[in-house]
Amino acid sequence: MDNETLNEIRIEDYIWIIYIFLAIFAIVSNYFEKEYLKKHEKKDENIFRTINTEIFIVTFLIYLYFVYINYKHIKRLDENSSPKQVLLANIGLIAAIIFLIGGGLNLFISIFGDDEDDFLLNFF
Repeated sequence: MDNETLNEIRIEDYIWIIYIFLAIFAIVSNYFEKEYLKKHEKKDENIFRTINTEIFIVTFLIYLYFVYINYKHIKRLDENSSPKQVLLANIGLIAAIIFLIGGGLNLFISIFGDDEDDFLLNFF
């Protein structure tokens, strides 16, 4: 295994730690969302929407990193790479791009959405 791959794995270890904190923040966000649904206090809504937006920003950046890493893997392929390696590298990039698009859409909704039920009516 080369140093670049080992470095990528180390970074992925940090990403998993970040995911643990994201899960904790999501639980906190859910708490404030429940409080908002019970009491309809604006401060609870602001807290859970802010936390959700921050979660989506971080996950979007993580997905962007994975797009970059998968792109680098494709660039590392050479004429000695097997068709299976080429196929898997391209599938990995496509999957990372799809996650990035999904993360971007969730971030967009989190920033611009007021209420999921009438979001499109308010936006357009």
